[in-house]
Amino acid sequence: MRKCLSFLIISISIIQIVVGQNKPSTPVYRAPIDIPISLSGTFGELRSNHFHSGIDIRTANKTGHKVFAIEDGYVSRIAVSPGGFGKALYIDHPDGHTSVYAHLQQFATEIATYVKQQQYKSESFEVNLYLEKDAIQVKKGQIVAFSGNSGSSEGPHLHFEIRDTKSQEIMNPLQFGFTVKDKIRPVISRLVLYPIGDNSFANNSNKRSIIGVSGTGEKEKPMQPTVIEASGEIAFGISTSDQLDGVPNTNGVYTISLRVDNQEVYTFEADRFSFDETRYINSLIDYDFFMAYKSRVIRTEIDPLNELSMYQKVINKGILKVETGKTYQAEFVVKDYQGNTCHLPFTVKGVKSKVVNETKTDTTRTKIITEKAFEIKQNNYFVQFGPGCFYRDQLLSFGSKPGKGFLSQIIHVGQDNIPVHQRYKIGIKPGNEKISKNKLLIVNIEKGKNPTAMGGNWENGFVVASVRNLGDFALLADTIKPQIKPMNFVKGGQVNALKRLQLEIKDELSGISTYRGTLNGQWILMDFDAKNNLLTYDFDERLKKGINKLVVKVTDKCENSAVFSTELKN
Repeated sequence: MRKCLSFLIISISIIQIVVGQNKPSTPVYRAPIDIPISLSGTFGELRSNHFHSGIDIRTANKTGHKVFAIEDGYVSRIAVSPGGFGKALYIDHPDGHTSVYAHLQQFATEIATYVKQQQYKSESFEVNLYLEKDAIQVKKGQIVAFSGNSGSSEGPHLHFEIRDTKSQEIMNPLQFGFTVKDKIRPVISRLVLYPIGDNSFANNSNKRSIIGVSGTGEKEKPMQPTVIEASGEIAFGISTSDQLDGVPNTNGVYTISLRVDNQEVYTFEADRFSFDETRYINSLIDYDFFMAYKSRVIRTEIDPLNELSMYQKVINKGILKVETGKTYQAEFVVKDYQGNTCHLPFTVKGVKSKVVNETKTDTTRTKIITEKAFEIKQNNYFVQFGPGCFYRDQLLSFGSKPGKGFLSQIIHVGQDNIPVHQRYKIGIKPGNEKISKNKLLIVNIEKGKNPTAMGGNWENGFVVASVRNLGDFALLADTIKPQIKPMNFVKGGQVNALKRLQLEIKDELSGISTYRGTLNGQWILMDFDAKNNLLTYDFDERLKKGINKLVVKVTDKCENSAVFSTELKN
């Protein structure tokens, strides 16, 4: 599926209220940035294992744009991390909302000074600071930070959120007055039919059936057949995206509704959700289709343990019961936040089943009742699922086989096209007892890819890890220390012409656990950009004239350490 992107154009810094479908009682906030605004991500967009929790404001592929407080308030939280949001700022406002500014390059002076003091106090680049109400207060329009590309950002932009302060639920920022130049309706590119159970069929099949969609007018029409013959219980799905005026990129939609005989039977709305709901995206979409084709289909069927709050209305769990001899006029209606609408009408005709059910019960798989705990234990491995690991009951296969190049057998746990909601525990017994226990870790094996480290601890003869996907797993040992390489200076060289030192730090398997730099025996603050493997020390008063000694120590998650030491001439 094409990456969902969007653009929002605005020429003024004070946000206007949008008249129409949007809620009229919401407050008006100042724009968080003072350049023409366009979006590279909208609220609730479908992302890997999560819904996008805010809007991504483009910054013309540059960092350093001023970021403003949208309203009076106080800084309630500051977080700094090598990944995730990177440098992030949280401001609580008197109206009960919290604004969030993430992937920042740096904070404004007062905030930056406070953060640096706390980092030196804890001798840690990574901090998660909660502040009292009177610690740092801000005014509407005050510069609080500068936009950047920190954390897991894939390019310069400002990630912006508005949350309910009390519940910390994330709210669609477009509720709060953003005007968007958008007269383009969303697009539906695919209609999918899902017969439910062995005795149902649609489009001459009792398996998933895909119908391409064409049309450029107000109402799209499915490709042949225009009349879908079906029997039994049927669910539906669509692939859909939106586009704003004047830009080629696509982004997510706001609402999706299914009407049958003029009755609304299903509605999804990207307006508000909590972080503990975000992984329900894997139940909303056809996860099997996504794993096979890397394209997302939003399903109408609601799994038994899917508790996503963005469903506004669902009748009969999103399933249509098709009666023989009856005809149903159905229509998907998709809207963006500006109210531009796309229609996909289709007809379902109830007929007697034409498909001979040849489905055979798979006796090689084990049925997992998702509301109950389950454990399987063999001599060389064990797997423990807690209640709620899956969205519905599943038939899973388990087993083991020799694994060339691994320190254990390859353990097979279910099928990787089945989504996992809650983490489960897997334990694997090593085949070679001579390997140091602290060097062993579980890896996930995917065809055509390098093994992915899952971590692991030694427990009663097994290496045990908590994982959140199904597939094949085995043991490897990480005995190789991390790599440390100077990028903009040489050992023993002059640094007086530089403003900062940069080193590349990498680990090929278990991943970096800790990093520590000292200058002349004293800890120094080094900014770690995990996505670029880059460690940076910005020169300050700790760099003295003359000879300075720099020591950098990096340790991976299997306790392998590397030390880089050099003299710096300043």
